Amino acid sequence: MPPIRSRVIGSLKDGYWDRTEVIELPDGNRRVRKQTKGEACGPWGVRSLRREIRYLNSLPERARAVFPPVLAAWDDELEGSPDVGYEMPFYAGHMDAGELARRGALTQDGIDEFQDALAEAVLERLHEPVVPDESLGEHVRSVVEQAWAELEKDPVLAALINAESIELNGKRARGPRAAFEGIMRETGVLTALDAGPAVRLHGDFFLENILWQPAATVSIGGAPRLILIDPVSVAGVTCGPPVFDLVKYVSYATGELPALRSEWVEVDGFDSSGGTATAGAWHYRIRWEDTALQPFRTLDWHTRFQRSFEARHGPVDRRLDQLIDGYFSAAMAVNTGGTQRRARLLKATVEFNAVLTQ
Repeated sequence: MPPIRSRVIGSLKDGYWDRTEVIELPDGNRRVRKQTKGEACGPWGVRSLRREIRYLNSLPERARAVFPPVLAAWDDELEGSPDVGYEMPFYAGHMDAGELARRGALTQDGIDEFQDALAEAVLERLHEPVVPDESLGEHVRSVVEQAWAELEKDPVLAALINAESIELNGKRARGPRAAFEGIMRETGVLTALDAGPAVRLHGDFFLENILWQPAATVSIGGAPRLILIDPVSVAGVTCGPPVFDLVKYVSYATGELPALRSEWVEVDGFDSSGGTATAGAWHYRIRWEDTALQPFRTLDWHTRFQRSFEARHGPVDRRLDQLIDGYFSAAMAVNTGGTQRRARLLKATVEFNAVLTQ
């Protein structure tokens, strides 16, 4: 259990397999506590949070400067259900950049300033060369195959997953499993994940996992103006090709990931009987015209950072980008439900097919 008696005074995030809360200690100081939800952790939740704690505790000095310190951590077994978590400082003067983006709270000049600070934190401090402790290609293969096994327990999804050939958005395509198996048989893209230089990754890199002081001219309480939080990917990735971090960042910064999460999407073709409404035909589209997505359409949260990324790491290999995007989509489909799950599965199908047509 948490090592210090405290009381919860607010919730920051109710995640897929963990929750993050603001707590108050007996002396009045506040902290942020992140911990698992017991049995409701999905197939990778507990392992990933354990890796997150190890990650934060083992950062080198330059990278540690832009992450919160771990103030307390625990790893208990409670009647067979693991309770894993840690505490970090509460940064009262910071806001998560996802909230700033959704609200349209910054001008483009302010967003450009943010992207410059982000490039310095990630590209100059975090992305140092490392020797991987596992094959990222093998990890991606394993996670995607686990995702198919979990998702096809639902007969409505199984009809899509196991289809060899489908109609998707009016065009012929391979079904999700067939497309991914085609990538493994017909391309060297999974091998390419391990072929280039590997760096220390954030792993779950998007705007909600970045804290920013919007109008600060000096640091508040000694904290850096930009702070990276919640590292380590959905299934535990901590190192690999730099593009792994760029993919999820751009997806959120352009509005795609918020649209998936909030189900601002069109999804057709699934039928409650387990077949499809129109035999073998599916449709997936982001509702870009939705009013809530306009802050992402009128303000640019990614181009300046991506230019800095390419200046440091070189041009992005589009096939790696699409493979990783499909991997994230398949993995997160396991941890979601309803329209969002179906949309993520179709997005994975789109991305895996795109790898095959490059």
